[in-house]
Amino acid sequence: MDSVSVYTSCQNRLLDLAAELTADQLATPVPACPAWDVRQTYAHLAGISVDVAHRDLTPPSDDEATARQVAERADDDLPAICDEWRAATPALLTVVARQTGARYALPALDVWHHENDLRGALGMAPQTEYADQLADFVLRGLARAWDDALPGVRVVGADTGQEWRLGGGEELELRAGVFELARALTGRRSIAQITAMDWSGDPSAVAGRLPTLPAPDRDLDL
Repeated sequence: MDSVSVYTSCQNRLLDLAAELTADQLATPVPACPAWDVRQTYAHLAGISVDVAHRDLTPPSDDEATARQVAERADDDLPAICDEWRAATPALLTVVARQTGARYALPALDVWHHENDLRGALGMAPQTEYADQLADFVLRGLARAWDDALPGVRVVGADTGQEWRLGGGEELELRAGVFELARALTGRRSIAQITAMDWSGDPSAVAGRLPTLPAPDRDLDL
C-alpha cells in the first residue's frame, strides 16, 4: 500500500470538507465510531498524527490512547484541530515513509476509514479511491494469520479481479467489491452483514474471523 499517497489524499479531502461543515454537522454522531461526533473524529485524526510524529506512539492506538486524543482537544474548535493536524503531518509522513513495518501503514488505513465514516454520517457518497490497496493490505495480513484449522477461503475482488487465499484449501469463496471488502474486514460491517455477502457455501465458521477490528453490533450501511 502506498501509505503516504493514501494518507495525503484522504487528509486533503477531509481538510477541504472541514471548511464547509456547519455547527449542526459537526455535532452529528458518527455511527461507525459511536462514542464520537464529527468534530471528535477530526480530533482523533489530529491526535494520532501528533502522537506518532512527536510522542513515539507505535501504531495502532489503543482505546485509552484514542480517548485521550479526543479529550485533549475537547475545547478546540475545528479550525484549531485542523491546523494542528496539518502542522503535524510532515513529521508523521516522514515516520511512515521511513518505517518498513506493516503497523506504520495503519495511520493511512485509519484516515481512509474515518473519511468514509464521516461521509456516511453526513449522508455523502463513499470515497472509494485506494479501496483496492486497502483490501489488499488487510487481506494479506489476514492470510498470514489465518488459522489452518479453519476452512480455507478464496476471496475475489468482484470489481478488480484481485484474488486472495486464506488458508491452504478453498472450501469457500467470497466475492465482493473491494470497497465492501475493505470496510467489512476493518470493523465496518456486522457479522450478519458479512454472513449475507456473496459466499459459495456456509460462512458461519469463518465470518466472525474475518474482521481485523471488532465488528459493530448493528449493521452499518456506509
